Amino acid sequence: MARKVFDSKIFRSRPLFNLPQVVFFMIIIGAIIITIDLNNRAQSGRLVGRGEEALQVQIDSESTRQVELQATLEYVTSDAYVASYARNEAAMILPGERRIIPMLQEATPEPTLIPPPTPDPALQARPWQAWWRLLTDAAQPTR
Repeated sequence: MARKVFDSKIFRSRPLFNLPQVVFFMIIIGAIIITIDLNNRAQSGRLVGRGEEALQVQIDSESTRQVELQATLEYVTSDAYVASYARNEAAMILPGERRIIPMLQEATPEPTLIPPPTPDPALQARPWQAWWRLLTDAAQPTR
């Protein structure tokens, strides 16, 4: 009889989860995975927008630099620049012109006067004057 008690319906093992619970957990796990993926995609989209603004600023500065370089190129290839370079840096002149070079006269430097040395009051002081100064912290009496 004791054997029948253990085989009865009371001690029959039942499954840990039933079908509706398993489906519910699968839906929750799927929703979590989809939420994480959407969050990652949204963050990537925001980072792309930040880089675009910085890149646009850099493009604008490079466009300005390109215009400046084109203006410099036009000036360097002009006749005015060539004439300026020839006269000022290459020391060339046109036929019939005279080049005038100012000559600077260098002044001879005057010797620096050495001031006479200041007399040292310690050499003329008497020992009693030093003691008077230390003891009284007052001016020395005049004689």
